Amino acid sequence: MPKWNCSYDSARRYRAEWEKKFMWVKYAPDGSGEAYCKLCHSNLNPKMCSLQNHEKSEKHKKKTVSPALAPPINFQSTAPNDVKQAELELAVAVCCHCSTSSVDHIGEMIKKNGKGSILGKINLHRTKCSKLITEVVSPTLKQELKKDLEGEKFALLVDESTDVGTVKYLCIAIRYCSKKENRIVTEFVGLIPVNDTTGEALFTVIKAAVTNVGLELRNCIGFASDGASVMTGVNNSVWTRIQQESPDCVQVKCICHSLALCVKHAFEKLPSCLGFLISEIPKWFSKSTVRRAAYKQLFSIMDPAEERKGTSLPFQQASQTRWLVRGKVMYSILMNWEELKAYFMCAEQASGADARYKARMISDILNDPINYWYFHCVTPIVMEFERVNSYFQATDADPQSMESELAQHHHSLRARVFSPDGSELAISEVDFGARFAMEVERYIEMHQVSGEMKVQDVKVRCYSFLVEAIKQVEKRLPPTRNIYKGLSSLHPSKILSQTARVPYKDLPFPTLRTHKYNAIEQQYRNVLHVNWVEEAVFDNKIPDDSVQFWIGVGNRHDTLGNKSFIDLATYALSCLVTPVSNAVVERIFSHATIVKTKLRNRLSTRTLDAIIRIRTHLHFRGLCCRNFVVTPDMYRLFSSANMYGDEYDVCDDVIDYV
Repeated sequence: MPKWNCSYDSARRYRAEWEKKFMWVKYAPDGSGEAYCKLCHSNLNPKMCSLQNHEKSEKHKKKTVSPALAPPINFQSTAPNDVKQAELELAVAVCCHCSTSSVDHIGEMIKKNGKGSILGKINLHRTKCSKLITEVVSPTLKQELKKDLEGEKFALLVDESTDVGTVKYLCIAIRYCSKKENRIVTEFVGLIPVNDTTGEALFTVIKAAVTNVGLELRNCIGFASDGASVMTGVNNSVWTRIQQESPDCVQVKCICHSLALCVKHAFEKLPSCLGFLISEIPKWFSKSTVRRAAYKQLFSIMDPAEERKGTSLPFQQASQTRWLVRGKVMYSILMNWEELKAYFMCAEQASGADARYKARMISDILNDPINYWYFHCVTPIVMEFERVNSYFQATDADPQSMESELAQHHHSLRARVFSPDGSELAISEVDFGARFAMEVERYIEMHQVSGEMKVQDVKVRCYSFLVEAIKQVEKRLPPTRNIYKGLSSLHPSKILSQTARVPYKDLPFPTLRTHKYNAIEQQYRNVLHVNWVEEAVFDNKIPDDSVQFWIGVGNRHDTLGNKSFIDLATYALSCLVTPVSNAVVERIFSHATIVKTKLRNRLSTRTLDAIIRIRTHLHFRGLCCRNFVVTPDMYRLFSSANMYGDEYDVCDDVIDYV
């Protein structure tokens, strides 16, 4: 080709007017400046002759007549509302429970067997179902959230994770007092892909997402995240930037993360062989049906009368990211200790050369009584940590009970090692657990002096475990506990008590009272002198939940019909918006993991965000697709022009391989 011709072709650029003649062409999404065939998914030279030749090619002709890539579905936008309702409800059911590709078959079967009824009139396939989810239901829910949020104080819950397609997402949720539902709710804001994970970049994304739903960061009163430095660091983090926007915002480090880290650091004081057992015993059975069957058979032989029926078997694996697993794994191993000793003694002889060494190591550790004592001492403590952890994973929990739970756990842990006056106990007086004491006493009786020396060594290591656990709790939990302690002053048992109520100046979040300081102070005095049991808002019973109490107080009318405590109630509810933990964001990521799998790894961010929005909207309200209510705004958006636009474009939104 002549040199001048190459130079001439390289200067060619895409022309938008080609789209009028060729409906299948658009500007290349990779930014190369070339044309792009939406049917063949290939780049073309930006020349008229190239487009004409491509249109005549066999590959393009096959794509043109393919049913899956045909011109837009031309359903009637004037379809009756009852048909639209049936299609929207079916789309939401598919969104909640299966992939959109399944509606190709489900929709046809429903239509065939629903002749003579509304179901016989539906016309729903994967493309339309996807568009109903992304262009009708999700935007409506987002708009409803935006209306409900107007002017409200709120708390941010943020975390980041990477999906199966190696896309890093920032998940944002909020807590606020809903005027529509008359309660404090948690809502999903968005799942946003991020490439730059610096504090500045993440803050920019968060601010844009918050602004997009009609909020301002200056109204943020709480920020919850994990303990990553980019989120919570004192220099150049997301938290420092939020403080600049909202100086009165409080930081709530996820207490579930903190409790898990307390156990992790304390566990490092114990012999490494314990961690080896916790990880390797479940792994031994994880991928072998034969090994599991052999163990179950041995278990039944050692328990012929089925006295231990219901005992959990040692098959569940430990995890670094699942907070409530380590204790369960330890308990299962402890309950199956004798059976495991017998099993691995046999497995050492029956296994191949590659597994025999591991079986011998596990068998040796199980046959050492010292490790059995460690498990008896440590397992109840770890399980207690995880019990408290599970309590704080609740989406809504009362600050009074949360503060009480943390205080009780801390005092119970300290009482094992310290006397009431705060001095350390001698190792012989430390509470290592009743079952631990029974086992070591039995061993000492049998081995006398040598037994006492071994027991003493074990007690020293267990003592180090307890001390480290206490140290970690006292290091990580006080800031969060102080927040809950302040919020607990709003509990009805304290507000309505002459002796337990705190002075007005000591109430939490004083900046939330500045705009109506005197009015709220007077109402705080008056609330004590109302016989709330006889008030209609409580139906002869004062609720024990702080949120329900203040909602009732805010709705109470005086003889003139005025809400006499509305300012105080609004202030209290704004305080109670403070998040409990970051567990709710972790649940959202669990939803995302279920939706976007290896088989659905091309699911676009827009579709994933819409599916998560619908699922979490129902989940946070304890509802399912059966309870979904179609709104007038959804009927309005249910149209070809809104759902498909001016042209039909095949994109990842409708690609689904399940």
